[in-house]
Amino acid sequence: MTAPTGLREREKARVRRELIDAALMLFDRRGFEQTTVQEIADAAHVSRRTFHRHFPSKTAVVFAHEEDVMAYLLTALDRRPPREAVFVALRAALRDFLLDDAETDLRRRQVDTARRARLVLITNPQLRRENFTGTFGRRDALARNFARRAGLPEDDLRAVLAATTCFSAFGVGLDHWVAQPDPTVRGLYEILDATVAALQHGLELPAAAG
Repeated sequence: MTAPTGLREREKARVRRELIDAALMLFDRRGFEQTTVQEIADAAHVSRRTFHRHFPSKTAVVFAHEEDVMAYLLTALDRRPPREAVFVALRAALRDFLLDDAETDLRRRQVDTARRARLVLITNPQLRRENFTGTFGRRDALARNFARRAGLPEDDLRAVLAATTCFSAFGVGLDHWVAQPDPTVRGLYEILDATVAALQHGLELPAAAG
């Protein structure tokens, strides 16, 4: 008997999540370069073949959570009232996503994964360069979302610029957050909200007096 599609998808998501968790744990303990795909598969209690059904390489594991988080964030953004301006809607979506009382445990796991992955990126310049290239697709998805909300063409410069600056701000915010001695979900939300608020209200820095 064939398992229901929903059950298959949940099982696939579970294995993917366990592979990500196992990989990031090993990267944290042993270093990215020193960890092999076979070790990740062993730690997740699956075969190397199963690993490659989910990820083409161990590099892809580091970036996987960002794809997942972006999907959640875009869904939260789409739920915001259409009358809200893009930065207003984005700040509310971040709040709805990160501080949702109904999914507290899930958010804690996602945030812990985000912290581990960011630490891997910070300590590996080559990975960070590759991640910069990989953000283009996620940036473009956010730009399209902004354009739809604002009633603009998908390639409108303002929507692309807003999305690009948001990604830069998120990167700065994440780097600041992981440097905190006790990073929490609330702390992440407050930092990311502050970065978007700065974009929303303008970043002009007045000259020092005198």
